[in-house]
Amino acid sequence: YQSNQNVLLKTSDGGTTWVQVKTDTTLPLIAVYFVDKDTGIAVGEDGVVIRTTDAGNSWYIRKMDNYFGGYLDIFFLNAITFTDKNTGFIVGLGYYGNEIYKTTDCGRSWHWNEQIIMPKIYSGFYDVSFINKNHGYIAGEAGVLLITTDGGNSWQRDSLGDNNNSVCFTDSLNGVVVGNTAGKPPYINKTTDGGIHWSEVNNVQIAEGALLKVRFSDKDNGWAVGGMGIIYKTTDGGNNWSSQKKKSYHFNSIYFTDENTGWAVGDSGIILNTTNGGDDWEKQYQNDSLIFNSLQVFDANNVIIVGEKFDNGHYINSIVVQTNDGGQSWQKHTDTLGALNSISFPTRNTGWIVGKGIYKTTDGGLSWQSQSNLFGLWHVQFIDERTGWVEMLSDTNLYKTTDGGKNWKSQLIDPNFSVYSFHFVNANIGWAAGIGHDPATYFWDRYIFKTTNGGNNWIKCNNVPNSIYNSVQFINENIGWAGGGYTLYPSSIIKTTDGGSTWYKQNSPSTNDISTIYFFNESIGWAIGDGIFSTKDGGGIMGVKDNNYFKNNIPTQVELYQNYPNPFNPTTIITYRLPVSSLVTIKIYDILGREVTTLVNKYEAAGTYKVIFDASNLASGVYIYQLKSGDFVANKKLILMK
Repeated sequence: YQSNQNVLLKTSDGGTTWVQVKTDTTLPLIAVYFVDKDTGIAVGEDGVVIRTTDAGNSWYIRKMDNYFGGYLDIFFLNAITFTDKNTGFIVGLGYYGNEIYKTTDCGRSWHWNEQIIMPKIYSGFYDVSFINKNHGYIAGEAGVLLITTDGGNSWQRDSLGDNNNSVCFTDSLNGVVVGNTAGKPPYINKTTDGGIHWSEVNNVQIAEGALLKVRFSDKDNGWAVGGMGIIYKTTDGGNNWSSQKKKSYHFNSIYFTDENTGWAVGDSGIILNTTNGGDDWEKQYQNDSLIFNSLQVFDANNVIIVGEKFDNGHYINSIVVQTNDGGQSWQKHTDTLGALNSISFPTRNTGWIVGKGIYKTTDGGLSWQSQSNLFGLWHVQFIDERTGWVEMLSDTNLYKTTDGGKNWKSQLIDPNFSVYSFHFVNANIGWAAGIGHDPATYFWDRYIFKTTNGGNNWIKCNNVPNSIYNSVQFINENIGWAGGGYTLYPSSIIKTTDGGSTWYKQNSPSTNDISTIYFFNESIGWAIGDGIFSTKDGGGIMGVKDNNYFKNNIPTQVELYQNYPNPFNPTTIITYRLPVSSLVTIKIYDILGREVTTLVNKYEAAGTYKVIFDASNLASGVYIYQLKSGDFVANKKLILMK
């Protein structure tokens, strides 16, 4: 399902490979059913019904309204099933209610009885299934559960749960319903007496997403699937369920000690380690209440990782974890320092952490001393024990120290530029990447600047391919890479071999954006974001190869994108994607966690959405926007600069 288009896929080899089928309709499709290898029907948004009799090579397209000679104002057709080659049912949501449609001629015509259930049901029907030609079931919104014993001529109404998303019976007595209740995890309910009594299956703990469909292949084996990649399987008729989902992660930082040994960290408190150059990764740690933003690797045994801790979507405190045995055990320390975003050690004992302040250690990270009350710091780099730079999130300046962090001096890059990343190869030569705007047109554009005198002056690099670059790294004065991407646009990786005078694009991995580019030498490097991607030829002209650990990792969860532009004044756009229909709220908080305003609070169908945040009446500063969809919670920062 994608906004303003449909996706219908076909396989001819048992699911090993899939190809997209051309349908000649732009309306999103929601469900499909084939009665044999040639004859099938797909249904979807705005009451669209498409039918094929040649295995999907051509399709006959109509609206459900057309079968009745009137305008029914159908919003969605959500499910379809057949009890034999001729008899089938479609259910959905529409203005006039009782949205149950029946065919007795294999979908050539459809019939609707507006009075089939009285009083009428105006809430949406999400699923329909039959165990034989007479016994069928419909599950729907607001706890609706319908049962027929006469082939759909009449339906008896029951109520169960909050939103019953799907129902499946293996015989007239044994059945399962899945759904979700507001403010609670998704549920699986089971009956053994034909639906007279139901009991919740308590041995499955589903902490995220929503269960959307349940089906059984026989009386014992069944699957329940849903948003955020949820897959649960039962082998005992629904009494017990086990998760089959492989969790996906967003990575924020990666570091290698040599060509083979490295670590990657990111959201959901994930720590991965490889000892064979990234061909295989081992999960050493994971905690959904943590976000790891940066790491420092000293050798194969000693690693320090910094980040932040959340509870119910709200920031609590900072987090530092450390290992001295290669990740076999991790020592965790929390503090009220504020979010920790970046770490840099020019020597084994001396290092800095930045975030809500600047903190220094001289004993290898055992203790930290505050050096500055600068806040919103996103990146730090020291090239020796005296010379270093820090970046304030989306600022026009870098801040430099030449006395080990005692004093910091601002260095203006460009008044129309917001820095997202920087990197120095020595005390004089460095680069800064981010976005800016033309002061004459106010159009936002990509920028990369270079300095040859330690940041005192900056020169804009010309002919930089269009993107927003979140990361820049050089291995010497000539060879470097920048990676990024934004909103719904694909990721981008560019390379230079002449110090930034000219750049050329490489084939970047298939992901939404690149959060970090990291190269160990001229040939071996990694790009991370919604996955880990590696190259062994410097990216080449053909680009970066997918890492095996995340190969074919297709996002299936709710996605919240970084607002654009950022920083902004006074309006910005927040984009998000929903894989399934759900109640959505988006709220704005100030840096202290106080609620500022609510942008969205309503039930929305699956799709891609954009909302404008107007901050005309707010003061400049850092704000947090939070999206909640079902059990999914995500937070991101935005910068208002007036």
